[in-house]
Amino acid sequence: MPRIPRKLDREDGIVRDASLIVIASEDTYAVEHYFQRFRTTRVQVRVLPTEDGRSSPAAVVQRLDEYSDNFQLSDTDELWACIDLDHWARGGHLPNLSEVMSLCRQKGYRLAISSPCFELWIYLHFSIAPTPPVSSCHDMTALLRAVVPGYTKKDGPPIPLALNHVMAAIARAQDLPDAMQLEHGVPATGMHVLMASLEVRQALRLREARS
Repeated sequence: MPRIPRKLDREDGIVRDASLIVIASEDTYAVEHYFQRFRTTRVQVRVLPTEDGRSSPAAVVQRLDEYSDNFQLSDTDELWACIDLDHWARGGHLPNLSEVMSLCRQKGYRLAISSPCFELWIYLHFSIAPTPPVSSCHDMTALLRAVVPGYTKKDGPPIPLALNHVMAAIARAQDLPDAMQLEHGVPATGMHVLMASLEVRQALRLREARS
């Protein structure tokens, strides 16, 4: 079946030769809500969230496969897998996660792994990584609510983000261990690498703050 031209949201001001960054997320809401905060005419960020509970790393990669098979992509487009470690870096799950990482490298997909979960990345916008470190997403979310009261995965941060928050998170994430080492219980995130792809395209621009 022939692939169809990639979709760009032209009504949002996206230019014809914009790059496309496709993110397949283990999360249902949080990652999509986060990237909805950014607006640029040079990059279209499209998040493929988890649906129907299909949140395993293999299911995340499968969504990228389906997107790549269905749409024509340019040389400047990037496909990312956004994966949390709180569950998948333990016990019998670890070999499966390592296999998924190998598949991503073979397919040219990029990885943004967070330990314990994506909520650490949001937390870094407001504070350094917690000490002592936490190993579960439940505990990480509880700490996040201490600095972002009312946070939920479904509704995202209830306060506006400023660019200085984003740059602080990038710097703090760079100081953490490499998340690709898959060390359970060690706070780490590769989200700053994904953000660097936006920064190099001058795409780190936030939408107007919401009241």
